[in-house]
Amino acid sequence: MCLSEHPFGTVKWYRGAHFLLCKGKEKAAAELGLSFLAYNMTRAINMVGIKALIEAM
Repeated sequence: MCLSEHPFGTVKWYRGAHFLLCKGKEKAAAELGLSFLAYNMTRAINMVGIKALIEAM
C-alpha cells in the first residue's frame, strides 16, 4: 500500500492539486493521468530542455 501512495501524493502536492476534483473512477483516473502527464513533461523539460524535447517529438 505505501509503495503506490508515495507517487500519487508527490504528484498531487507538486502541482498544487491537494485533492481530486472529479467524482467517479473514470473521471478521477483521467484527472490523475493529466496530472502525471504534466509532472512528466515538467521533468523532461528540466532534464533536456525545451528545444531538445521539441526536436525529439
